[in-house]
Formats: sequence, C-alpha cells, structure tokens
Amino acid sequence: MARQKDDFYPTPSEATQLLLDNETFTGKVWECACGNGAMSKVLQENGYDVVSTDLNNYGFGESNRDFLLEKEQLAPNICTNPPFKVAQDFIEKCFELDVDKIAMFLRLSFLESVKRRDFFQQNPPVRVYVMSKRFTLWRGDETPSGSGITPYAWYVWERSGKNAYSKGKPTLWWL
Repeated sequence: MARQKDDFYPTPSEATQLLLDNETFTGKVWECACGNGAMSKVLQENGYDVVSTDLNNYGFGESNRDFLLEKEQLAPNICTNPPFKVAQDFIEKCFELDVDKIAMFLRLSFLESVKRRDFFQQNPPVRVYVMSKRFTLWRGDETPSGSGITPYAWYVWERSGKNAYSKGKPTLWWL
C-alpha cells in the first residue's frame, strides 16, 4: 500500500497517555505535526495548554504551517509524531528553536543507522521509552483493525542548563 501523503498516521491515544504517565511538561506544549488532533486532544485532556499546527489541513489546529520553516518557537515544549522521513530534521529544528523539552514518537528503528550514529552521539536523548505494545498507526481515513507489527518508542530530549541539552547516556525504559 502507498504511504499516506506527508506520513499522516495519527498517534494512538494510548501511546500518548503512556508518555504522559511518565513525563510532565512545564508550560505550553506545541504539537507541530498535529494532523487530526489525536495527540493534541490527549495532551489537553491531561491539562496542558496546547498549540496545534500542521503543514496540511486535517480539520484540526492551524494548517499551512511548515514546522521546518518556523523562525520562532510557539511553546517551550514540543510533543509530536513527525513524518518519519524528516524526523531528524524535526529534532534538529527543535534544537534550533531552543525548545526546553522535546518528545518524539518514532519507530524504534530510529535508533539504527550509520547516518544517525553521529547525531545520537552528539545529541543523545535523555530518555527512550520503548512501547511494549505494538501499536498500529492507521491513516486518518481508515478504520483500524488488526494488531501492529512495528515497534515504536518515545524519544525525549530536555535542557540540562542554559542553552545546553543533556549529553549523558540515555535512560532506556519500557512502557
């Protein structure tokens, strides 16, 4: 099956809730690839003030906002499920925008790759939460059925001081 345009695969609410059961954000949270609002809604249900933007119009948040072209942060925290093909670009943009805390929902295989080895050694996340359950990410226009075969994880970066992200070895945990 062809991939969905711009990798639009809404995040299962359970996956977002598992992150929020283990991580907190101080201040507003920017969901910069909000799609149909799946993640934003869970963040809001947990009491967060959420800024929701997306490149495309999926009926939620502010559309026509290309995160990779943003010049200023809209919130001190970013929590998102970026298009996998530009996931590293999203993370690097978060660094450029001087975001305090970053949480990215990505395939577990994001850890692999010769290309990303240097990136991770220079910019290690502070925590990686491996999803014990395999979620199925469905396009917004499909009815979910079956069980997932792709392993996912939450990758978290946060500041350890002024203008510096943590550089130590990440903590690995299972959700």
